[in-house]
Parts: sequence; C-alpha cells; structure tokens
Amino acid sequence: MKIHSALILTGLAAILRLDGALPEMPPPPVAQESARDIRLLIRELSDPSFRAREKASAEIWRMGETALSALNEAAVSSDPEQAFRARDLLRKIQLHITPDTDPSVIALVERYLKASISEKASLLGRMKGKRAWRQMLKLYASETDAEARERLREPVEGIALLAARERLSKGDSRTAREFLEMAPADTAGLIALAEFHRSHGSLVAELERAKAIKGQKSLSWQLALHRAAGNLASARDLALIVGEKPIAAAMAALAGDPLPWLRDYSDGYDQTPVTSAYSLAAARRWLGKKVRASDVEPIVRGLASRRNTERGVAMNALFLLGEVETVEPALIKHEPFGAFRHFQLLERSDDALKAFGFDPEKPDYKPWIEKRLAKLTADEIEDQHGVVSHAEELIALANFLERKGQHDEVFAAFSEPVAAFAEKDSDEFLSFLAKLFVSSRTDAGAPLLAKRIAVAWAGDDENRWEDIVIAALGDDDQSTTWWAWFAEMEPADSRAQRFDGLLAVFNIGNDPANLRKKWLDRTWREVDAAPVGENMILAERIADASMQAGDVSNCLRALDKMPEKAREKFSWEQHVHLLSAADRWQDAAAVVLKHISRFTESRQDISAELHASAAVVLRRAGRIAEASSHDAWVDKLVLGNPILATEIGRIYAFGGDTARASEWWARAAREAAPDSGEFAMAMKLHSDALLEDGRWLESAATAEVIARLYANIGFKWNEPLTFMHQRLQSDLARALASIKTDRGQSIAILQKCHRTFTNDGMLADFFFPSIRKEGLIREHDEWFRESWNQMQEIIERYPESDNTRNTAAWFASRAMRNLDEAEKHLDKALAANPHQSAYLDTMAEIQFARGNREKAIEWSKLAVNYDPDDAQLRKQHDRFSTDPLPK
Repeated sequence: MKIHSALILTGLAAILRLDGALPEMPPPPVAQESARDIRLLIRELSDPSFRAREKASAEIWRMGETALSALNEAAVSSDPEQAFRARDLLRKIQLHITPDTDPSVIALVERYLKASISEKASLLGRMKGKRAWRQMLKLYASETDAEARERLREPVEGIALLAARERLSKGDSRTAREFLEMAPADTAGLIALAEFHRSHGSLVAELERAKAIKGQKSLSWQLALHRAAGNLASARDLALIVGEKPIAAAMAALAGDPLPWLRDYSDGYDQTPVTSAYSLAAARRWLGKKVRASDVEPIVRGLASRRNTERGVAMNALFLLGEVETVEPALIKHEPFGAFRHFQLLERSDDALKAFGFDPEKPDYKPWIEKRLAKLTADEIEDQHGVVSHAEELIALANFLERKGQHDEVFAAFSEPVAAFAEKDSDEFLSFLAKLFVSSRTDAGAPLLAKRIAVAWAGDDENRWEDIVIAALGDDDQSTTWWAWFAEMEPADSRAQRFDGLLAVFNIGNDPANLRKKWLDRTWREVDAAPVGENMILAERIADASMQAGDVSNCLRALDKMPEKAREKFSWEQHVHLLSAADRWQDAAAVVLKHISRFTESRQDISAELHASAAVVLRRAGRIAEASSHDAWVDKLVLGNPILATEIGRIYAFGGDTARASEWWARAAREAAPDSGEFAMAMKLHSDALLEDGRWLESAATAEVIARLYANIGFKWNEPLTFMHQRLQSDLARALASIKTDRGQSIAILQKCHRTFTNDGMLADFFFPSIRKEGLIREHDEWFRESWNQMQEIIERYPESDNTRNTAAWFASRAMRNLDEAEKHLDKALAANPHQSAYLDTMAEIQFARGNREKAIEWSKLAVNYDPDDAQLRKQHDRFSTDPLPK
C-alpha cells in the first residue's frame, strides 16, 4: 500500500508546514558516513543479491527520517524491486516503526492497512493498549475519506495530548510538539498546540509567523493563539471572521459585554419561545431598560403548560430574570415541596408552612404527618418537577421545625404517628429513621428528633438498640464495634447515655453538653492503656470515626500514633487533606513528595494535578523555589484541557493560592468550547473570582452568560434560590460597575436586590462588603438595619433557632455593624452546637471585623478542623491570616 508523505501530514502541520511557516527544528543527529552512503544504499535495494538488498533495507531503516527524501525519489523508480522496498521503508519510517518496535505493534499496523473500517476501530483500540501513539495518529491521518475519519475519531481522540504529556514529563519537548502537530486540526487540537507555545515562550513568535500566512486555516490558528494568550478583543474579532459566533460571544462576555451571547442564543442557536424571550428580556435589563409585560409574556404563558418540562423551564427563566413575584404563585401551585424549601431558605417561614397547606398561626401537623406515613411504603408520587417521596416531605418538615428550635413541637407532632408506623412496619421505620440521622455538617435531616424517637422505641430491648445504632451510623462493622466498645468502657452508663455519646463522637446532632470531648477523652485513655498492637487497632478505629465526623485534630492524633504501614489504609490525598487543614504544611509536603518519588521510581508520569498539589504544599511550607518548579510543570502539562485547568484552579484555591486559582479558571473559561459543560463550570468559577476581586463589569457580564446557560439547560429541577442568586450576582456587579456614571439607576438596582434577599445570607456573603467597598455607606447602613430588624423579629418568634441566630450574626459580621449583639446571638448558637463549623467561622468573622486577627485565626482553625472539606472555610482562614484588617 502506497502511503505518500503528503498524506501523513495532519493537524497544524497540514495547515502551515507546507508554507514553511513553522520554525525549523533541528533534525536528529546522524552520522556523516550514513549521510554519504544513502544513495549507494538506495542502489543496493535492487542488488541482485537478496542478502545485499536485505542489508541495505535494514541500514536505511535504522537511518529513519533522514532517509525520507531519498526514499521518496526511489519510490517512483522504474526498477520495481527498488520502488517496492523504498515504499515499504517509507511506510515504516512515516509510521515511526523502527527496528526496535514491538513486533506485535508492527503486526497490528500491517493488519490495519488491509482492514475494513469496523476492524480498524478495534485495531486502534488494541494499539492504544500498547501505547502505540505515533502509529495511531499516523494511520488516522492517512485516512482520506471523511466518513472513515469520523467513524475512527473516537479511538484516537485525546491520543495526541496523552502522548505529548508523556513526552513532556520526560523532558522531550520536541517530540511532544510533534505529537501535538499530528493531532486533528480542530479547535481543541489547535488550543492544545497554542498552549504548548505559550508555556514554552514561543507564542508571540508563532503568532507573528501565523499572521504572515493567508487563508482560513491560518486564521483559525491565530484565533487559538490569541485565546491562549488571553487577547480577548483579538480573539473575538477573529472568531467572527472564521464564523465561530459562540466563541466570539464568549470572548466578548469575558471582556465585559454579554449582549453578543444573549443575541446569538436568541438568534436561533437554541431557540424556543421561552429561551428566546429570556434572552431578549435579559438584554433589556443589561441595557438598563424596563422589562415589559410583553417581553416576558411567552415565559409566563409557559407557566400554564400541561407539560412538566415546559412549565419548569418557564419557572427557571423567571427566577433567573428576577421576576420572583410573578413566578412564586406557580411554584406554590405546581411544586409545593420546592416552594416549601424556597421559602424556608429565604427565612419566610409563614410562606413555607402555607406551601405545605398549614395555617402558620395554628399549624396542625399531626394529620398531615399521619397521612404521609400511611402511604410511606407506597410508590413515590410524581410531581411536575420530578419525583418527590412522602419521606422527603416528612423529613423536610421535621428539618424545618428542628432548625427553628421547635424541639418539643416537632416531637409532639411526630412521636405518636411514627411510633404507630414503627409497630406496623419496623423495617420501613428504621429506614425512615436513618434519613433523619445525618451529620451536623449538613443542613438535612432532624437528628435530635430521630434520637428522641429512637430512644423511646428501643426501650430496654438490646436488639432494638443495635438496630437504631445501625440506623444512625450505617450498617457496617464500625457502628457495632463502637457500640460494643462504649459498653465495655462505661458499663454503668445507660444505653441512652452511651447512644448520646456515640452520636456526639460521630458529630450527629447538637452537642450542648460537649459529650464529644468527654467520650473521646475516654477512648484516648483506652488507647494509652492498651498493650502494643491493640493500641494501634484502637487508634485506627478513632481515625476512621474522626474522618467520618470531620474532626481533623483527633484523626491526625490517631494517624500520628499508627505505624507507617497502617497509615497506608488512608490515601495520600486524605493525609495531605488533613495535614493542610491543621496547617502542618511541612508534613503535607513530605507526604506529597514521597508519593511523587514512588511514581518516579516506578517510571510513571507525574500528572499535572499532582504537580499542582506539590506546588501548593511546598509554597505554604516556605519552599518557594521547589514550588515554582512544580508550577512550571503544571503550566506545561495541562495543554488547554479546560476540565484539567478547572481542577488545577481548585487545587490552588484549596491551598489558599487564590491568584493562581483565578488565572487557571480564567484560562479554562476562554479555552473551553462554549457549548460544553466544562465551559459553564469554568465560567462560574471565573465569574465568582471576578466579583470577589471587584472587577464588576466582567463579573456582571460573565454572570449573565451563566444565567443564560441555566435558562438553556434541559430541564432538571433546581432550588429556585440557585437561579435567584445568579441574578443577584449579575445585578449587583452591573450596578456597581455603573455607580459613577448612573448613580440613580444603580441605587435602584441595589435597592431591589436588597428587597428580594432581605434575610438571605447571600447578602452577607458579598452584597454588604461590595457596596461598602464602593463607598455607599449611607445605603449600606440603611439596608443593614432593615435586614437586622427583620432578623430580630424572626429570632423573637423562634428564640431556640441557633441557625437563625447564626445568620443574624453573619449579617452583622460581614456588615461590620452591631458586633456585640451579634456575638451574643452566636454565643447561644455555639452553646447549642459547639462543633458547627459555620458558627465557628461566623465567630472568626466577628473577631476579624473587630480587628482581632489572633482571635479570628483561633476560631477559624476550629471551623476548618470540623469541616476540612469546605474550601470556603479554608479560604476564610487564609484571609484572616494574611488580609489587611478591616477599617
């Protein structure tokens, strides 16, 4: 089979190399003697002696690519033997088949050249298993039939990047670039090569070379280079020229103008009556124009649709537009469970109760509970947004009442109906109980109610006690082991006392008596008193429980006591996670570097994520030069993969390096395909970072893009508050961007933002700090007073709601007002739940607002200790440690 070199060229090489635009790379070194003998060897391909012909073929084969020119001439020779052997050698060399190539790979290539399309796909898969990257790419490039290339695309997709990363990891940039140039010249392939040039410092020079070449393909290459460089305006203009309207719209939004994005989508990109109307209305809002009833009429009409999906998309669109008063009646009518959750999260308790059909003044819970318990074993009922079970409704109500501190009321309402239900079906009862028992780190469930019901049901029946332990902790050896251990430690304690302690150790429910410390102190005494060997088993038991409960200090204390081999039960990521939460950065660095050394010893490539983890821990350990080295590896290995870039950003953010995290999210947002899920994720992270950085216009524009994406997704029910918060973010940033040029309208927008979210913690998160940053002190204080006063009314109604007290304290701490009163509220919240990380973080925020950095860090350490998975808590801890004290 003839494979001419022209057919092998693919990717960027096919676009530009024939024009001589790419910088020449030095050919591999070759002996002068071989270079002089090449023509003699070519002649010997047709020597009368078979042995001489074979020897000449073998010598030319070893010469590799340096022989291609002479072989191309010989391939068209009039001598059939010489031409045949020359073509055979051309094929091998162009497919990078060397004398040292695995014979099984050679056999697969030979089969491929004669195979059908369906067989070729299978053969490519087998080559992938043998890491025959170059052969796969060369063979795919030789396919000239468009249909064949499409059918074979999946087996070779991502191979060029995989191969390039492999070569980069070994320090072979030249071959890595060759692989990237062999990749299909689609957008992703061009971005990867552009990122190679950026990370190797040749992007500017490459851009100049590309500009000298005419043609559409060169423009696409320039577009990729500009996206990699972050030249948003140039990328936008080129995208329009080459017909990539979504990319052009994305670049415009990143630069602060979302209108092309909104208009492109409303121009038929995914047009439906609802999404088209949404785009037009959102564009009017962006331009500062009033949204008229006629603008949203197609959306409002969708609320009356009999089709669940259409009705749901219409609801989403109205929430995203901030048309809350228009959509809430439909939410209540068609989605009472969603409405209940919606009003509960906004601290609109009466509206929440009404959504479930209660009279807020005299709610009669028991009949409502009995009705749902009677049907609990029946099939789940379908509402218009998905499937909501009776159990979910019951748990939502129990959670609401428990969070409001109505402990006696919720027990009075649930105890008798649930007891009757337990007698009817104990298995379903235990299943329901397990849903109520959840960790204090979540907002779900009603663990205090669950405990009271469980203790009453178990009585003096040991078997029932074992059942409720399993319901609370899970059906595994850990739960029964701990239950038995507590009985051995304190045989005089009642089962109820031991159960209280067990829940506290696993951080389930409030712990006002601080039973957690009491029982953990007992377990540590047992560890210290146990003989060698047994003490390690007990330490491991504590490590497991502490990991589950989110208790960093006790988990590390246990791990430190365990021998290295025993610690390997926990992954290196878990260990680093814990060490970093405890600010033990040198220890964390040692763990990461040890893991890297294992990869090195086993000759495995080190991933970009692992390099990023090393950079984070080394920098925090003060080892800057080493960290920078790993940063450089990260920069080289990502190669424009937006999923990977987003994850790299998360790793840096988790380590407190917000600047690098923001850079990676910005890169992912501008290089991801606009119609991909990774684009939406990267754009959201980037938009949030822009808001925090005070880059109002860009944050507002990117927030509009995300809102439009939310309006466009195939319908899947989300809590309306997610969409409302997206609207808040865009409106707040847009108002602050124009505060100096149109103060009146900006204040009106901000006023509406506050009115919609008066009692929502999102205002405290970024609304009050942002408007204070822009000097709107009078408005800030007026709006804070309104929120504060309403929160006090809610607290007066629900005085035992530690969550509401924390929300009020969070408002005050972020607004830097009423700090003494806020601390009193928080003292009561922490008295009820001393290990709740959100409450501990609020106390840290109060201390920071007072200018007491030391106290803020102290409280923040406790917050991180009890929820090391929360990236925001870690970010807060870094902020308290390094940011200037507020004034």
